[in-house]
Amino acid sequence: MHETLKSLDRGLYERYLTLERNIKAKSNSFYDAFLDLQEHLVKLAIEELSLELKAQETCGAILRREEVKAHFTEKLGLDGYTYSKMQDYTLKVNAHKHKGEKAVQLETVLNYLRVFHTAASAYAKGQGISLPPLDTERASSLFGLFERENGALREEAARLKEELSALAEEGRLKENDFLAYKSLLSDAELRALSLEEQNTALYQQISRLKDIKLSSLEDKLNRAIEMLLSLNESVAENRAVSYAVGDTICGSERFREYVERAKKQIGG
Repeated sequence: MHETLKSLDRGLYERYLTLERNIKAKSNSFYDAFLDLQEHLVKLAIEELSLELKAQETCGAILRREEVKAHFTEKLGLDGYTYSKMQDYTLKVNAHKHKGEKAVQLETVLNYLRVFHTAASAYAKGQGISLPPLDTERASSLFGLFERENGALREEAARLKEELSALAEEGRLKENDFLAYKSLLSDAELRALSLEEQNTALYQQISRLKDIKLSSLEDKLNRAIEMLLSLNESVAENRAVSYAVGDTICGSERFREYVERAKKQIGG
């Protein structure tokens, strides 16, 4: 639905995105975001009425105007139940602002979204635009998404930190990698951020931790290659010494015969 809202009005689309962020955060700010979204829709829908609105006129006051109700229910074809729910939810949101309420619930989110979707669809139809059906499964999956992501990201970051901590204790981290590791945000600093900000910071942290781990693995691989090259050089030197000694003792021809005989014995 949100992509279609963009074709209706950019401001409406942006307010809907704000609402979705609050759904993902499972935040009580959902109520304020919903009221902002609904008020934007109402003002958008009644633009053609050229009403003179007072500077501080609330969404609830606008919806109580008879000409506004007639425009929605008669001109736009919105059913009376949905219109009354728009008024009801406006009152509930205003009440929420003046008293502390328990955390927003998924059922509440879905009910509010259904009312907005029905009202927005009526307005969109008048503009020659058809909104897709409300995807309640998607809305349900978004509810509390930041919290779920946060848990998964924290687990991955903790695992990488544990691996790098062990490498640091063994002295297997380069100095610049060790300094980068120590400069990462602490858990206390992370918890001071909102869930959305925490997740962004954790994504960045995990990326940095993986870079540090990769750097240490590359360093380990380079040392292994150096040791292998050094070993090859030693083997070549020992072989050269063996041939020289063999030639000295029994002559090169006889020595090669001994070498071939030894190879056959080993193979057979």
